[in-house]
Amino acid sequence: MSAAPLVGYSSSGSEDESEDGMRTRPGDGSHRSGQTPLPRQRFPVPDSVLNMFPGTEEGSEDDSTKHGGRVRTFPHERGNWATHIYIPYEAKEEFLDLLDVLLPHAQTYVPRLVRMEAFHLSLSQSVVLRHHWILPFVQALKTRMASFQRCQKPPKVA
Repeated sequence: MSAAPLVGYSSSGSEDESEDGMRTRPGDGSHRSGQTPLPRQRFPVPDSVLNMFPGTEEGSEDDSTKHGGRVRTFPHERGNWATHIYIPYEAKEEFLDLLDVLLPHAQTYVPRLVRMEAFHLSLSQSVVLRHHWILPFVQALKTRMASFQRCQKPPKVA
């Protein structure tokens, strides 16, 4: 007659055979006679631990008023960085005048439209990068773009 082990570690194989010939695996719910199963219920996390770092909630509410009324197309996740490639556009007076004429008409169809302070031409959609991917991404982009000539500003005509 063999004594029951103190701890239910597996042997060199992945299965142990009990005295009655029944095969048992650690964590499968079966146990040898004389042993009590391990509890399957997790203890609740104390409030003092949950409130240790206020303001760092994973599911924080997104407030579009904090960033010019823009709305996220996908939720923010800690460690992810939304990025896109763009060319800045320096708006001239004629463009701003046209915008002043068109914006009120467009707002009748989409009331949340607002005038932006800065303009750009997007060359990509927003994509998600993990923090450790940012530097390799920027380096690869610089390498790929090195063969293209920079746009030169046309000379001003008076």
